[in-house]
Amino acid sequence: MCLPLIARILEIDRGMATVKLVGGEIVQVNTAPRPEADAGNYVLLDRGMVIDVISAEEAQEMLSFYTDLGDMLAEEDARGD
Repeated sequence: MCLPLIARILEIDRGMATVKLVGGEIVQVNTAPRPEADAGNYVLLDRGMVIDVISAEEAQEMLSFYTDLGDMLAEEDARGD
């Protein structure tokens, strides 16, 4: 299963965005698939590209889901499932 990364765009220059990932890492990604993306937007990333623009609320919901999923998988690993 592939889960997209969540990031916030810091700036855009000629189709490349500088984004800050949830963990704080700053990387460059291609905005060509979603040219409407703009600085300040929350976005979903896959394979170095912006694949969707999302609201701050959607970003928070996804982060909560990822946290819950991680906790669930850790519990399964601890039980040996």
